[in-house]
Amino acid sequence: MLAGNPQAALAEFDRALALSPTLFEARFNRAIALLKLEQFAKASAELEKIYADEHAPLRASAAYHNGIALDRLGRSEEAEQWLQRALTLDPSLDSALLYVGAIRERRGDLQAAGRAYLDYLKTHADDPFAMLRFGISAQRAGKPDTAKKYLQRVLDVAPESREALEARKYLVMWE
Repeated sequence: MLAGNPQAALAEFDRALALSPTLFEARFNRAIALLKLEQFAKASAELEKIYADEHAPLRASAAYHNGIALDRLGRSEEAEQWLQRALTLDPSLDSALLYVGAIRERRGDLQAAGRAYLDYLKTHADDPFAMLRFGISAQRAGKPDTAKKYLQRVLDVAPESREALEARKYLVMWE
């Protein structure tokens, strides 16, 4: 899978599981291979099984990746629930928090999205993506001063990034 061939990796994980069906890591990585192959429903089913095993060492990661699979299936409410499960099991799983913000933003719940982005920024203060998304959410929520502040921070922190290009577009609109 690391070589970019999830189909071949899937076959290897199947062989490993045939020899030892309780290998949690192989089960988990098999589900990730399915996710990479865009077999979202199959990946979700496998990740739910891993999560259901209270002794599985990768439950938080399984919940997080199931959130991704469900989001790709267009089931964003369920995806958010799974991401929250991941955060409950592992509050340091910041990528789940960032993803929750994106789902809420897409849904139009800008206040909740903003809270998720700000919570993420507490531990990743200079993350240009989170600053950009927070700034855009603030702009859409009718808080232009907050939006400008965060969009400018994107430019200050990562002036050559894709996020900076997007931030410039918004800032230019206000000039």
